[in-house]
Formats: sequence, C-alpha cells, structure tokens
Amino acid sequence: MDTLNRLGMQSRLATTTAVLWALLALIACDKREPARAAPLASNVETREWRTPGCDAEERCTSVVIKREVFAERPALNDAVRVQLLEQLQGNGEAPGSTASNFEQVAKAFIADAAEASEISSAAWQLTGDAKKLALHDNLLTVAISSYIYSGGAHGMPVTHWLNWDLAENRQVALADVIAPGAEERFWSLAQTAHKQWMEAQEVDVDFRENWPFVRSDDFRLTDSGLKLLYGVYTLAPYSMGEIELTLPREKLTGLLREPYLSEPEN
Repeated sequence: MDTLNRLGMQSRLATTTAVLWALLALIACDKREPARAAPLASNVETREWRTPGCDAEERCTSVVIKREVFAERPALNDAVRVQLLEQLQGNGEAPGSTASNFEQVAKAFIADAAEASEISSAAWQLTGDAKKLALHDNLLTVAISSYIYSGGAHGMPVTHWLNWDLAENRQVALADVIAPGAEERFWSLAQTAHKQWMEAQEVDVDFRENWPFVRSDDFRLTDSGLKLLYGVYTLAPYSMGEIELTLPREKLTGLLREPYLSEPEN
C-alpha cells in the first residue's frame, strides 16, 4: 500500500512540475521582444539632366536626383518618391506643378530656366536626395532633401524626415508616437528645448521676438531621446541653417507611446 501511495505522489508531482514549466514558458512568450523586421537591403539610383547641348564642363542648368531604393519595400519606396516629388516641385510646401515622375520635373525646370535666361545668366540647379538616416528598433528614418537655385543670393534647401515602421509596413507620424493626452506636455518640453537652444546661441531680445517657437512634424528617435527638425527660416535666419532640437529620453516617460520608448541598445 505504501508503494502505491508513493507512486501516486510521484505521479502528481511530475504532473505539477510539467504544469509549472508550461506556465513559465507562456510567461516567457508574453515577455518576448517585439518582432524584428528583416534586414534592409538597398541600392542608390542616380539620374541627371542638363540643358540640351550643354557641355559637361559648362555652367548650365542641371537636375540631379539620388534616391535610395529599398529591396522588397514597394510601399516605402512609393512614399519616399511621392515626398521627394512634392519637394522638388514646391520646396516642401504645396506642389508647384502636377508632374508625376522625376523626368517631367527635370524637363519643366530646365524649360523654366531657358525662359528666364533672357533676363538672367544664372545657372539654375535642382537637386533631390533620399537616403536612410537612422534605424531605431523597427522605425526607419529616411532623410528626404531638396535644393533649388533659380537666381538670387542663394538657393533654398528643404529637408523632411519620413519615418517608416518596418514591422507594420506603414508610415509613422508624430501624432502616432505621442501618448494619448500628452500632447501639451510634449510641446511644453519642446519649448524648453528651444529656450535652451537660444541660450546656447546667446541670442538677443530682438531675435527671441522675431523667431518664436513653432511646432514641427519632422522627428526621429535616437537612443538619447527624440529630435525635432526645423527648416531654414523657421526658428532662425537662413544663415543659421536647419536646426535640430533634442528632447531628452529621461524626460519623455509618459509622453510617448510605449513601443517608441524602448531601452537604448548597448
């Protein structure tokens, strides 16, 4: 009888142990890291157009477009192409024309330059560039830049940051990153970063009044926090170029949705 009792007890212990191991396995699965996107492969496409009949060594109107194209990422490539087309036609604002591809943009720009050549000898320039800037977890940031010179003292550069969730295969806007109900606190922190930037530049009272803080839709995540990008003539004169404000990671707790406030990589 004792032998039977011992065998029964051993059987119950074995069953309990198996159940415990199964529960531990489930807990481990619940705590597993989010799925990682497959490694990115890409190549750079470059296209160039010049005024017809213009020698390569002459100063003449030119259009040069370089674009990083990501393998097996058609939706991402299309989003980058649309944004770059918009910038090339309207300096990042509303499109200046309805061209649907880069060749149409180039030909229209060269034609406009030819018409203006009667009153100006300036060699017009139009450049576009799109390339990977950063990858934070599954969030890829593509820097999309354009530059247009059509006479005058200087050209006009424009840069926008396009963020793409590689795991979900979709574009991510700043509104998708800020936690619900935290928008005002987020922008209050951004204003603090702007004040610190002005103090570092040692600007005077007139500067502070003429160049007040504004919000930006351009952002990217880094191990140290979140960066906001501002184009020329937004927070400062042209001579100061594009400006980045950094919101420290330790101050973003509760302001960003949890998937976007991951621990920095070692």
